[in-house]
Amino acid sequence: MATCRLVAVAALVIAICWTSGVFTTKLLTQNCGYRKPYLLTYLHELGATAISVPFACSQQLWPRCKIFGLRAMGLGLLAFGANISFMVALVLTTASSAMTLEQLTPVFIAGFSCIFLKERYQACQIFWLAVAIMGSVIVARSDLKACHGEGCSGSMPLLGDGLVVVCCVTAALYMVLFKMWFARNCTSPQLLFTYFIMKGMSVSVLGGIILLFLSESHRGLPTDTCGWGYLSINMIANMCFNLSLAWGILLVSPLACRLFVLLGLPVSLLLDSVLGVSISLWRVLGVAVVACGVAGFEWAGTVRSRAGADHGAPVEAEELSSICEDSSSGQSSCSSSRPKLSSKLSSTLCGLVAVAVCAAGFAISSTHHSELR
Repeated sequence: MATCRLVAVAALVIAICWTSGVFTTKLLTQNCGYRKPYLLTYLHELGATAISVPFACSQQLWPRCKIFGLRAMGLGLLAFGANISFMVALVLTTASSAMTLEQLTPVFIAGFSCIFLKERYQACQIFWLAVAIMGSVIVARSDLKACHGEGCSGSMPLLGDGLVVVCCVTAALYMVLFKMWFARNCTSPQLLFTYFIMKGMSVSVLGGIILLFLSESHRGLPTDTCGWGYLSINMIANMCFNLSLAWGILLVSPLACRLFVLLGLPVSLLLDSVLGVSISLWRVLGVAVVACGVAGFEWAGTVRSRAGADHGAPVEAEELSSICEDSSSGQSSCSSSRPKLSSKLSSTLCGLVAVAVCAAGFAISSTHHSELR
């Protein structure tokens, strides 16, 4: 029961922080005319690094953080590369295509989880995952159906769509590797904050060098009260999102946390209705489908865990790995265990769903481009 409450809290915090970050970025752009997405991303990383300093490892713990820090720096560059890919893609392709293809991230997370974390998904879990992705695509298409200005055109749409897929792959790989490397090593909040310091150090160096070569339009802080107000709230929301996402990945799983992000869509729908924004029926339908998909996925996972507990056998691969590593014999007690036929079928279905959704995403994107032409 306590674990379920923690998961519920993590889902709520991740969804609220993500929605707050998106809305304040939107208001900062529309109301204050501050359009510097690269600098905003860079500032978010610096902010997360700065607030982590007081809570990082003490002097006695620093020797343990050497290898830990190198991994954190590598993951930092991987995450920053994903952000840069998506930022460049928004220039080369349409915003609608970019946001539609970005919904493929959970598919890649599921695939990488099968490879690196030895996760196994049941057919019902894969079904609800596909439902959640379908709903997020509907929401993205409905939100960006109306074109305004340069947001409707892309100079190199095929390259831009490819960069979005690169963003999906790198973001998924970042979340899965973070879970694999730090799930059992990040045993205290101090180590988690130390991770953010190490991650921020690599990003600050590389990102700062890139910033020097960008045009003047991509640099500079706000000059008015409106800009500073929204920027401050945006910084706080995104820093909290980064911390809560890392906490959620360690607490649950990368795929569950990515689906928790989609729970921000109902929150954004509520905020838009309060602000008097016109809401289409397709958007309401998409949000409802997302909520059903996420709830169904979590329900299926809970039922599966309880069934495994009733049979006296751990279900999650991470629990198996922990038991194997903690055995006093020093040898893997699970080496003789083999995945059941149902696990193999689930993995195969997961791969088929990934291929199908990828194909559908590209088909939708291609249709969108033909409509624009």
